Amino acid sequence: MTTGPLSSSADAPSAPIPEARSPQASYAVVVVGGGVAGLSAALTLVRAGVSVCVLERTDYSTWRPGETLSPVAYAELLQLLAPEPLETEGFLVSHGLEATWGSEQPHHHSFLTNPYGSGWHVERRHLDALLARHAQAHQVPLWQGTCLTHLEREGAGWRLQVNTPQGPCEVRCEALVDATGRSAQVARHCGVRRLNWDALCSVSAIVDRPLALLEQSLVVEATRWGWWYAAPLPQGRFILTLMSDVDVLERQGCWKPEGWSALFSATQHLAPRVGALPEVKRLYVRRCETSCLERAAGENWAAVGDAAAMWDPLSSSGILKGLRTGREAAQALCAALGGDGAALKHYAQQRDAEFFRYLSSRRAHYAQEQRWAREDFWRRRLSAAYV
Repeated sequence: MTTGPLSSSADAPSAPIPEARSPQASYAVVVVGGGVAGLSAALTLVRAGVSVCVLERTDYSTWRPGETLSPVAYAELLQLLAPEPLETEGFLVSHGLEATWGSEQPHHHSFLTNPYGSGWHVERRHLDALLARHAQAHQVPLWQGTCLTHLEREGAGWRLQVNTPQGPCEVRCEALVDATGRSAQVARHCGVRRLNWDALCSVSAIVDRPLALLEQSLVVEATRWGWWYAAPLPQGRFILTLMSDVDVLERQGCWKPEGWSALFSATQHLAPRVGALPEVKRLYVRRCETSCLERAAGENWAAVGDAAAMWDPLSSSGILKGLRTGREAAQALCAALGGDGAALKHYAQQRDAEFFRYLSSRRAHYAQEQRWAREDFWRRRLSAAYV
């Protein structure tokens, strides 16, 4: 299995400015994870007058998955940043979606009539870094290159030990936001289990955009072994991703570029449109199974984004979910810090209800594709036990 960053730091977006920090610090809330969900929570908290700090393990230079900003997600992003403008330099307008799903012929969905306007194709690390700079502009301390090494209760609050580029540091806070993605580091520390519904995995390559693929639309194609999506990226690049279960990908040799490329060449619509790909030398492999926490909040903590629940990328809702759960968790924490003992329980109940609505929607969408009902990937998704 070949993994690794897909572009050099020379191509990285403008990163937030690293900040100096003292060996000890104290905040009302610490957000562990500086992606979309964590930064949405931080911006909501600081605008409510709550002191907050963000701990982010990277410097925003490495590639991150998530390339499509739907019209409704863009509207949510504008709402989060208002009244400040959103810098869309480096974004590509998305005109819509083309899907070959449940039929031999593609179906087109244009954003021209969407009440929220167009969507966008983005470099996810660019979007995250943009939000991080907005948080810094609101005086939110953003500790880059920082890893949480120890976490424990201290009275009604928390004591964290972290490793920073300047050395170890101790941080105290009243409440935590778990924005650590699939690892759900804070929730796991609290003894909360993660429940998995499938073994979905993505295998992606980023190449120069083929001249034959000039339109700026997201393209999805169902195949015997799973489904593909293709999307343009800024700076003349292009992402191709195969989504399937881990065992299916392994049997088809998709951890290696030659096996992955062979399955791409067999697609009915994508391969003829894209034409001959440049040699694929590096693949990025990422687990993206449908999963959720047993509960998304507890005493003085709340999980957001993928830490709370991971949705099938078919939903195209990752960024939107991150923005909304970050905002709603921040509001619940504000209420809890103000004495509302039921706020975090209500937030967790909202996440439970939202997840099971998603499961129903996911099942209905996969049920539209019956052409390969006996193949492992599709059989599992058409099974009554899938939900």
